[in-house]
Amino acid sequence: MQRITASCDGVVMGRTSSFLISLLMWSLAVSATADARDASEIRQVRFGGDEGETRVVVELSSEMDFRAFTVSDPSMRLVVDLPRAAWSVSGLETGEGLGYGLVEDFRFFDRSADASRLVFELEGPSVITGQFGIPANADNPHHRLVIDLRRVESVEAEAESGFPEPSDLSQLIAERGEATFAEPARDRRVIVVDAGHGGHDPGASANSAEEADVNLAAALELRRRLLATGRYDVVLTRSDDTFLTLEQRVQVARDANADLFISLHADSAGAGSSARGAAVYTLSDSGAGRATRRAANSNDWSHINASAQQPVVRNILLSLSLREKRNRSAVFAEMVLDSMESVGPVLTNGHRQRGFYVLLDSQVPAVLVEMGFLTNRQDAANLTSPAFRGRLMQSVADAVDAYFDRDDVRDTNPVRAAQLTPIP
Repeated sequence: MQRITASCDGVVMGRTSSFLISLLMWSLAVSATADARDASEIRQVRFGGDEGETRVVVELSSEMDFRAFTVSDPSMRLVVDLPRAAWSVSGLETGEGLGYGLVEDFRFFDRSADASRLVFELEGPSVITGQFGIPANADNPHHRLVIDLRRVESVEAEAESGFPEPSDLSQLIAERGEATFAEPARDRRVIVVDAGHGGHDPGASANSAEEADVNLAAALELRRRLLATGRYDVVLTRSDDTFLTLEQRVQVARDANADLFISLHADSAGAGSSARGAAVYTLSDSGAGRATRRAANSNDWSHINASAQQPVVRNILLSLSLREKRNRSAVFAEMVLDSMESVGPVLTNGHRQRGFYVLLDSQVPAVLVEMGFLTNRQDAANLTSPAFRGRLMQSVADAVDAYFDRDDVRDTNPVRAAQLTPIP
């Protein structure tokens, strides 16, 4: 069972500002990457999407944590703060470049001996809908920082923007905070597969197909293929046409002490839409807030050590747990998309973030897979074809294998517990 340990030795935790939680996470990240600062280089900045939704990708020579936020005064900008990094982008030796979509241009700054900053000028009011890191893999030798932006009305952009407030705790936390992980306590990973909808909730219906039926058939097929590897125990949230509440589905994963939660759905679009292809959703920033409130409202502190009675400390530990869950979910989502693309079409910017309830558990890495659009005749034909479903679920099973074969996942379980201990 993996254990995340944090210490704020000698700190009087009297304020409950949510900013302190994010500050601690940032400070821990800076501390954890201190040894690699001198070797870290920014190798590329690239963009995807359009003027409605734009993805910013920063490629690095080594893994680095980061903090992204928007500011609206004197102009609309995206700011990305990093530990110390060197600028090494071929063709952009001055540290400046043109953007794409919502980004007009960008510039790199050395803020201090310990920190760097990327500033992206935005062409209109925007908010961040997701931010996560992707470690290097066989397909891309660079580590990637990913920030998703969406165009909004000025009122919403201004409400979401602003520089994080400074705090006297930052240096102390950076010096005294630490996160560690223990060895797993079992040999076989537990995968929970959730067939969306069911019972009196049939979901979408189009082209002679019912979403609940398609989801269940896919879940049973994925279970069969995962069990065939001999590597996993697989738990289904439902194995027949039964209705479960969203909370019951999340509780199945908690009761199973799951290592991974996969919710399967089929999408739908309005009349006349030509939308087609798969997408994978992970928890959004706003969803992370809902996950924290859900844990607090349900008194769900089972993974928080009993000694952490102060509310602000307890919330900090919960946030560390949630941060690890979101990072792992994002990595797995990218693997699923890469694997599914070999079988059928996926949407542009197919990795998306939403606050779906089934993704809210604060500990279990979780994704929601939209397998295709029932409102698209070809997608519907594929999803009702046992042969195609078999190939599609094999691609998801392959992604599960690849995820657990990663060096940073192989020897650790997802966050199971958090506690306070003094650092020598």
